[in-house]
Amino acid sequence: MEDRRGRLNGIACAAALVFALAATSAHARAQEPLMREDMRDARYCEVFTVELEPAPVATVWNSLGFHGCAQAWWDGLDPAALAAEHAADLALLNGPRNFIMDAAKAKRYGGVERFAGKRMRNVAAIDLATIGLAPPPRFTEVRISRRNAWRWDAGKRIFELVAPSGRVYVMQSYSRQVDPSLTYSQLPRIGLRIGLPDGWEYRSRRPGENLNLFTRGTATITQDALGNTYQRLPLRLTP
Repeated sequence: MEDRRGRLNGIACAAALVFALAATSAHARAQEPLMREDMRDARYCEVFTVELEPAPVATVWNSLGFHGCAQAWWDGLDPAALAAEHAADLALLNGPRNFIMDAAKAKRYGGVERFAGKRMRNVAAIDLATIGLAPPPRFTEVRISRRNAWRWDAGKRIFELVAPSGRVYVMQSYSRQVDPSLTYSQLPRIGLRIGLPDGWEYRSRRPGENLNLFTRGTATITQDALGNTYQRLPLRLTP
């Protein structure tokens, strides 16, 4: 029993970071295309149901398109009850978070179930056996399997990390898990709050043309100390 509990706790610890990074995974289960506009600052949250046997796999359920993840509803969720309701070994909560891009296209999405009375869609299945049990430090690169097509509109602010190597990471979502009071309007001024390592830079700019980011199998992701998530730009898109 103690071994099982320890395994659950280890998976929960590692998965909490990977799940926060894994929106629009490559492993969604259905075949319908989905295009969504007006995503900038759209609030969402996710529930992850984990099955340990025959191998640890998590199903990711996302609120986007159904409801705005009301805080009272979110605060009232009981992970143990959700796990039992959905015949899972474990349920984890990710959110609330807000997207930064203006539009997104996903080639696939899955079925819909209710969590504490509200609908959420299956957007991913993640093989937890491949991620390890120790979450990486902040500002560490993590590679995940994902297919996404995102657009940040010309003239609107984007928020970026610049590594000492010159590689650039664009913010895909900001988190209210560490700082519940964080808002979109604060993002241009959070550089001193995100725990930047030596040699790293945080910047805000308005691109002169649309920034289109396509991932066709693997994405490289990192997070800052507030839990905000960034995806690395290809070299051809690095300013």
